[in-house]
Amino acid sequence: MKSVAAGLLLLFTLPLLAEDFTVAPRLCVQHAGQDCVLNLSISWQQPQPACLYQQFAPDTPLLCQRAVQQHQLALPLQQDTLLILKDQASGKILAQRQLRLRHIDLQSGEHLLNKSRNGWWLLQ
Repeated sequence: MKSVAAGLLLLFTLPLLAEDFTVAPRLCVQHAGQDCVLNLSISWQQPQPACLYQQFAPDTPLLCQRAVQQHQLALPLQQDTLLILKDQASGKILAQRQLRLRHIDLQSGEHLLNKSRNGWWLLQ
């Protein structure tokens, strides 16, 4: 009987874990001179209500629900950021997902290609 009671105590003291928390896509490619807006598809299942936060706005939830099925969210990015899923009542972090921003300058590639074609890069 003691082992059952100890097992139940352990079960109730473990932190809640996010079940099936998915975020896609997690990479935003920014072309020179353009804003990067990541069109996310977000899902999670929780026994208790949970809230989704962005790392740089920790006090403003993007979304609060117990279960989310393929919620669409447009999120502008200026830098890499974390999406943080927290238990709504306790504020405990349940899960995190990293969103990455990559800058691509197509003009610089063309410039380097022209330099190599002309051969003048050897003289620099």
